[in-house]
Amino acid sequence: MTNYRGNFLYGFIACGPYEVLPEWVFDKVFCPPVETDPVTGEAKVAQVGLRRVESALLQGYKRDEVFIANPDHIAKSIGPDTKVVGINVMDPLGMAPVTTTMSPEKLSYVAMKFKRMCADIIQLKKKYNFHVVVGGNGAWELAKSDRMKVHGIDTVVVGEADELALDLFNDLEKGDAPELMHCFVKNIQNIPRIEGPTVNSLIEAMRGCGRGCDFCDVNKRSKKDLPLERLQKEAKINLDYGFDSIWLHSDEMLLYGCDNRDFRPNRDAITELWRGLKGLGANFVGTTHMTFSAVAADPDLMHEISSINNQHETGRWLATNLGIETVAPRMVKKHLGVKTKPFAPEEWGSVVREGAEILNKNHWFPAATIIIGWPDETPDEVQYTIDMLTDFRKMNFRGLVAPLLYQDFSEKNSMHFGNLNEAQFTLFWKCWENNLRVINDIIPIILRNKTYGPPMKIFMYGIIKAGTWAIMRYLRGLCKDLFNGRMPEEIVDKYARSRSVSAPKIETKKL
Repeated sequence: MTNYRGNFLYGFIACGPYEVLPEWVFDKVFCPPVETDPVTGEAKVAQVGLRRVESALLQGYKRDEVFIANPDHIAKSIGPDTKVVGINVMDPLGMAPVTTTMSPEKLSYVAMKFKRMCADIIQLKKKYNFHVVVGGNGAWELAKSDRMKVHGIDTVVVGEADELALDLFNDLEKGDAPELMHCFVKNIQNIPRIEGPTVNSLIEAMRGCGRGCDFCDVNKRSKKDLPLERLQKEAKINLDYGFDSIWLHSDEMLLYGCDNRDFRPNRDAITELWRGLKGLGANFVGTTHMTFSAVAADPDLMHEISSINNQHETGRWLATNLGIETVAPRMVKKHLGVKTKPFAPEEWGSVVREGAEILNKNHWFPAATIIIGWPDETPDEVQYTIDMLTDFRKMNFRGLVAPLLYQDFSEKNSMHFGNLNEAQFTLFWKCWENNLRVINDIIPIILRNKTYGPPMKIFMYGIIKAGTWAIMRYLRGLCKDLFNGRMPEEIVDKYARSRSVSAPKIETKKL
């Protein structure tokens, strides 16, 4: 329940260890709460997923029977008339890749706050005897009877609840709901329109992408695009509330309107979308996710989007998330589905490099991910991705690369820091060398945040510098523990003398 001071990347701080960062710093500096009614505990701004469920329930319940609460004020919101409490979760137990990487063997902020909220709800449940249902992207972590019992949960919903929410809540009121449900939306018309403002003015432009990566449950879903007219109505709710920009959520924004099997972007549909939303009076239109292959497939598209946003004139940079995961050809072909289309799997390394250049040239700041510790990856295959990080340094790449330990939904083959081999550690180290360089470069941009006064800017500078220093210090200690007291420079130097890997040249074609 925070707007992250207008910077979605601050959300990653919630994945960090609770013991390291004082709670008041987390709550006041990085993630202050959304506007909340001090008497009732009602949240005036909420996650777009909660807004979807709210709208679905309003199709059968009265307005005063549905209430979105800030969990920090939960005791004000629950009483004798409460029948069902629904909880939206992203990573409740800290099991997702970002959290397990940032908080190894420690309790993360997101897990701590979930445990604290559940403890409060359990006590209120004893008093008022309501039913508890959990959904959201992280619901899979709780889909086990013992975990549900510990956290006071009656039902877990994995998937999309839009179509079934109303029936489910009716069944919960009667105490007749199943313990576990898996559900997906079949018809896009059944996704209800939001009725209230959302965190950081985020609206959902599309679901799924059809890329089919085998490690990503979301991207296996078929793609569904929401029409512009509807998105304009939802965006206006946020602009009327007081937000000055619009953020589009998707799993692959550059496939919006795509109607071909080669996964080539539909430039007309995307630019029409951007113009249609920017024309509502927003300062800019941002988006959460893209892929490097879509960026490289139509280099002029990013220039047009940036022009609509006036990024070239103002010098404004916008961040977006992209997945690299690996650039080893065999691994790409085996695990990344059709993520590389319209290019071949063997071209992925070049696609990523060229896509990164295109994004930077057009004032986009990539926040990219790499998966470390694939169960079937060899050290030689890790070297492909190490070489790419070396090239990023040469091309002065401006973007973050988040190394994430491989996590298995079955929880059997998940990677841990204690299992890293020399090649994997080198890749992890190279990612953070890149991030340290980039963070130093962008600190002045971060400190331009209009919500910070001069004292806060000085404090923020110190926090950011201390945080990056702590990460590198941890990695140095880890290296000594893993490799008989050797320093990172000794390990990394071995893999700096890599064989030269020539990548095929990309040939982009006109749409």
